[in-house]
Amino acid sequence: MASTKTKERKRSRGPARRASPRMEAAQKQLEQVTGYARGRVKERLDFQRGLLVSVLEDMAEGLSSATRRAPSPASQRMLETGERMFRGASSRLDAQSVEAFLDRTGQFVRQRPRLLLTGLLGAGLLAGRMFRASGAGDVEREAES
Repeated sequence: MASTKTKERKRSRGPARRASPRMEAAQKQLEQVTGYARGRVKERLDFQRGLLVSVLEDMAEGLSSATRRAPSPASQRMLETGERMFRGASSRLDAQSVEAFLDRTGQFVRQRPRLLLTGLLGAGLLAGRMFRASGAGDVEREAES
């Protein structure tokens, strides 16, 4: 019975085998397809980013008009703070490219995976509670009865 070291030596002897022309063509085609898919995803994300920027601007504008009608100074300050937050988020998002945003997001996920998982867990729990409170689950229970 050959030892592991002997097997490794046998594998490493001789010139390295080149990939067959078919394999090289398949790898090249795979790279082209993935490049195309990445480009399409980035285009779609850029389009969605533009929509989100316009929604944030609309929300900021709505808060601005609500601020002018606010009855008390405290509610005016709250609405002004919300307007500044929406305008700030909109301008930061508009100033960044999709690639920069994806790079920052990936960096954040690598640096703080626990925070991301905790946030996702919290969002899932919140979504579940909202779904349950909406009564959408009642329709399923009625169908089973």
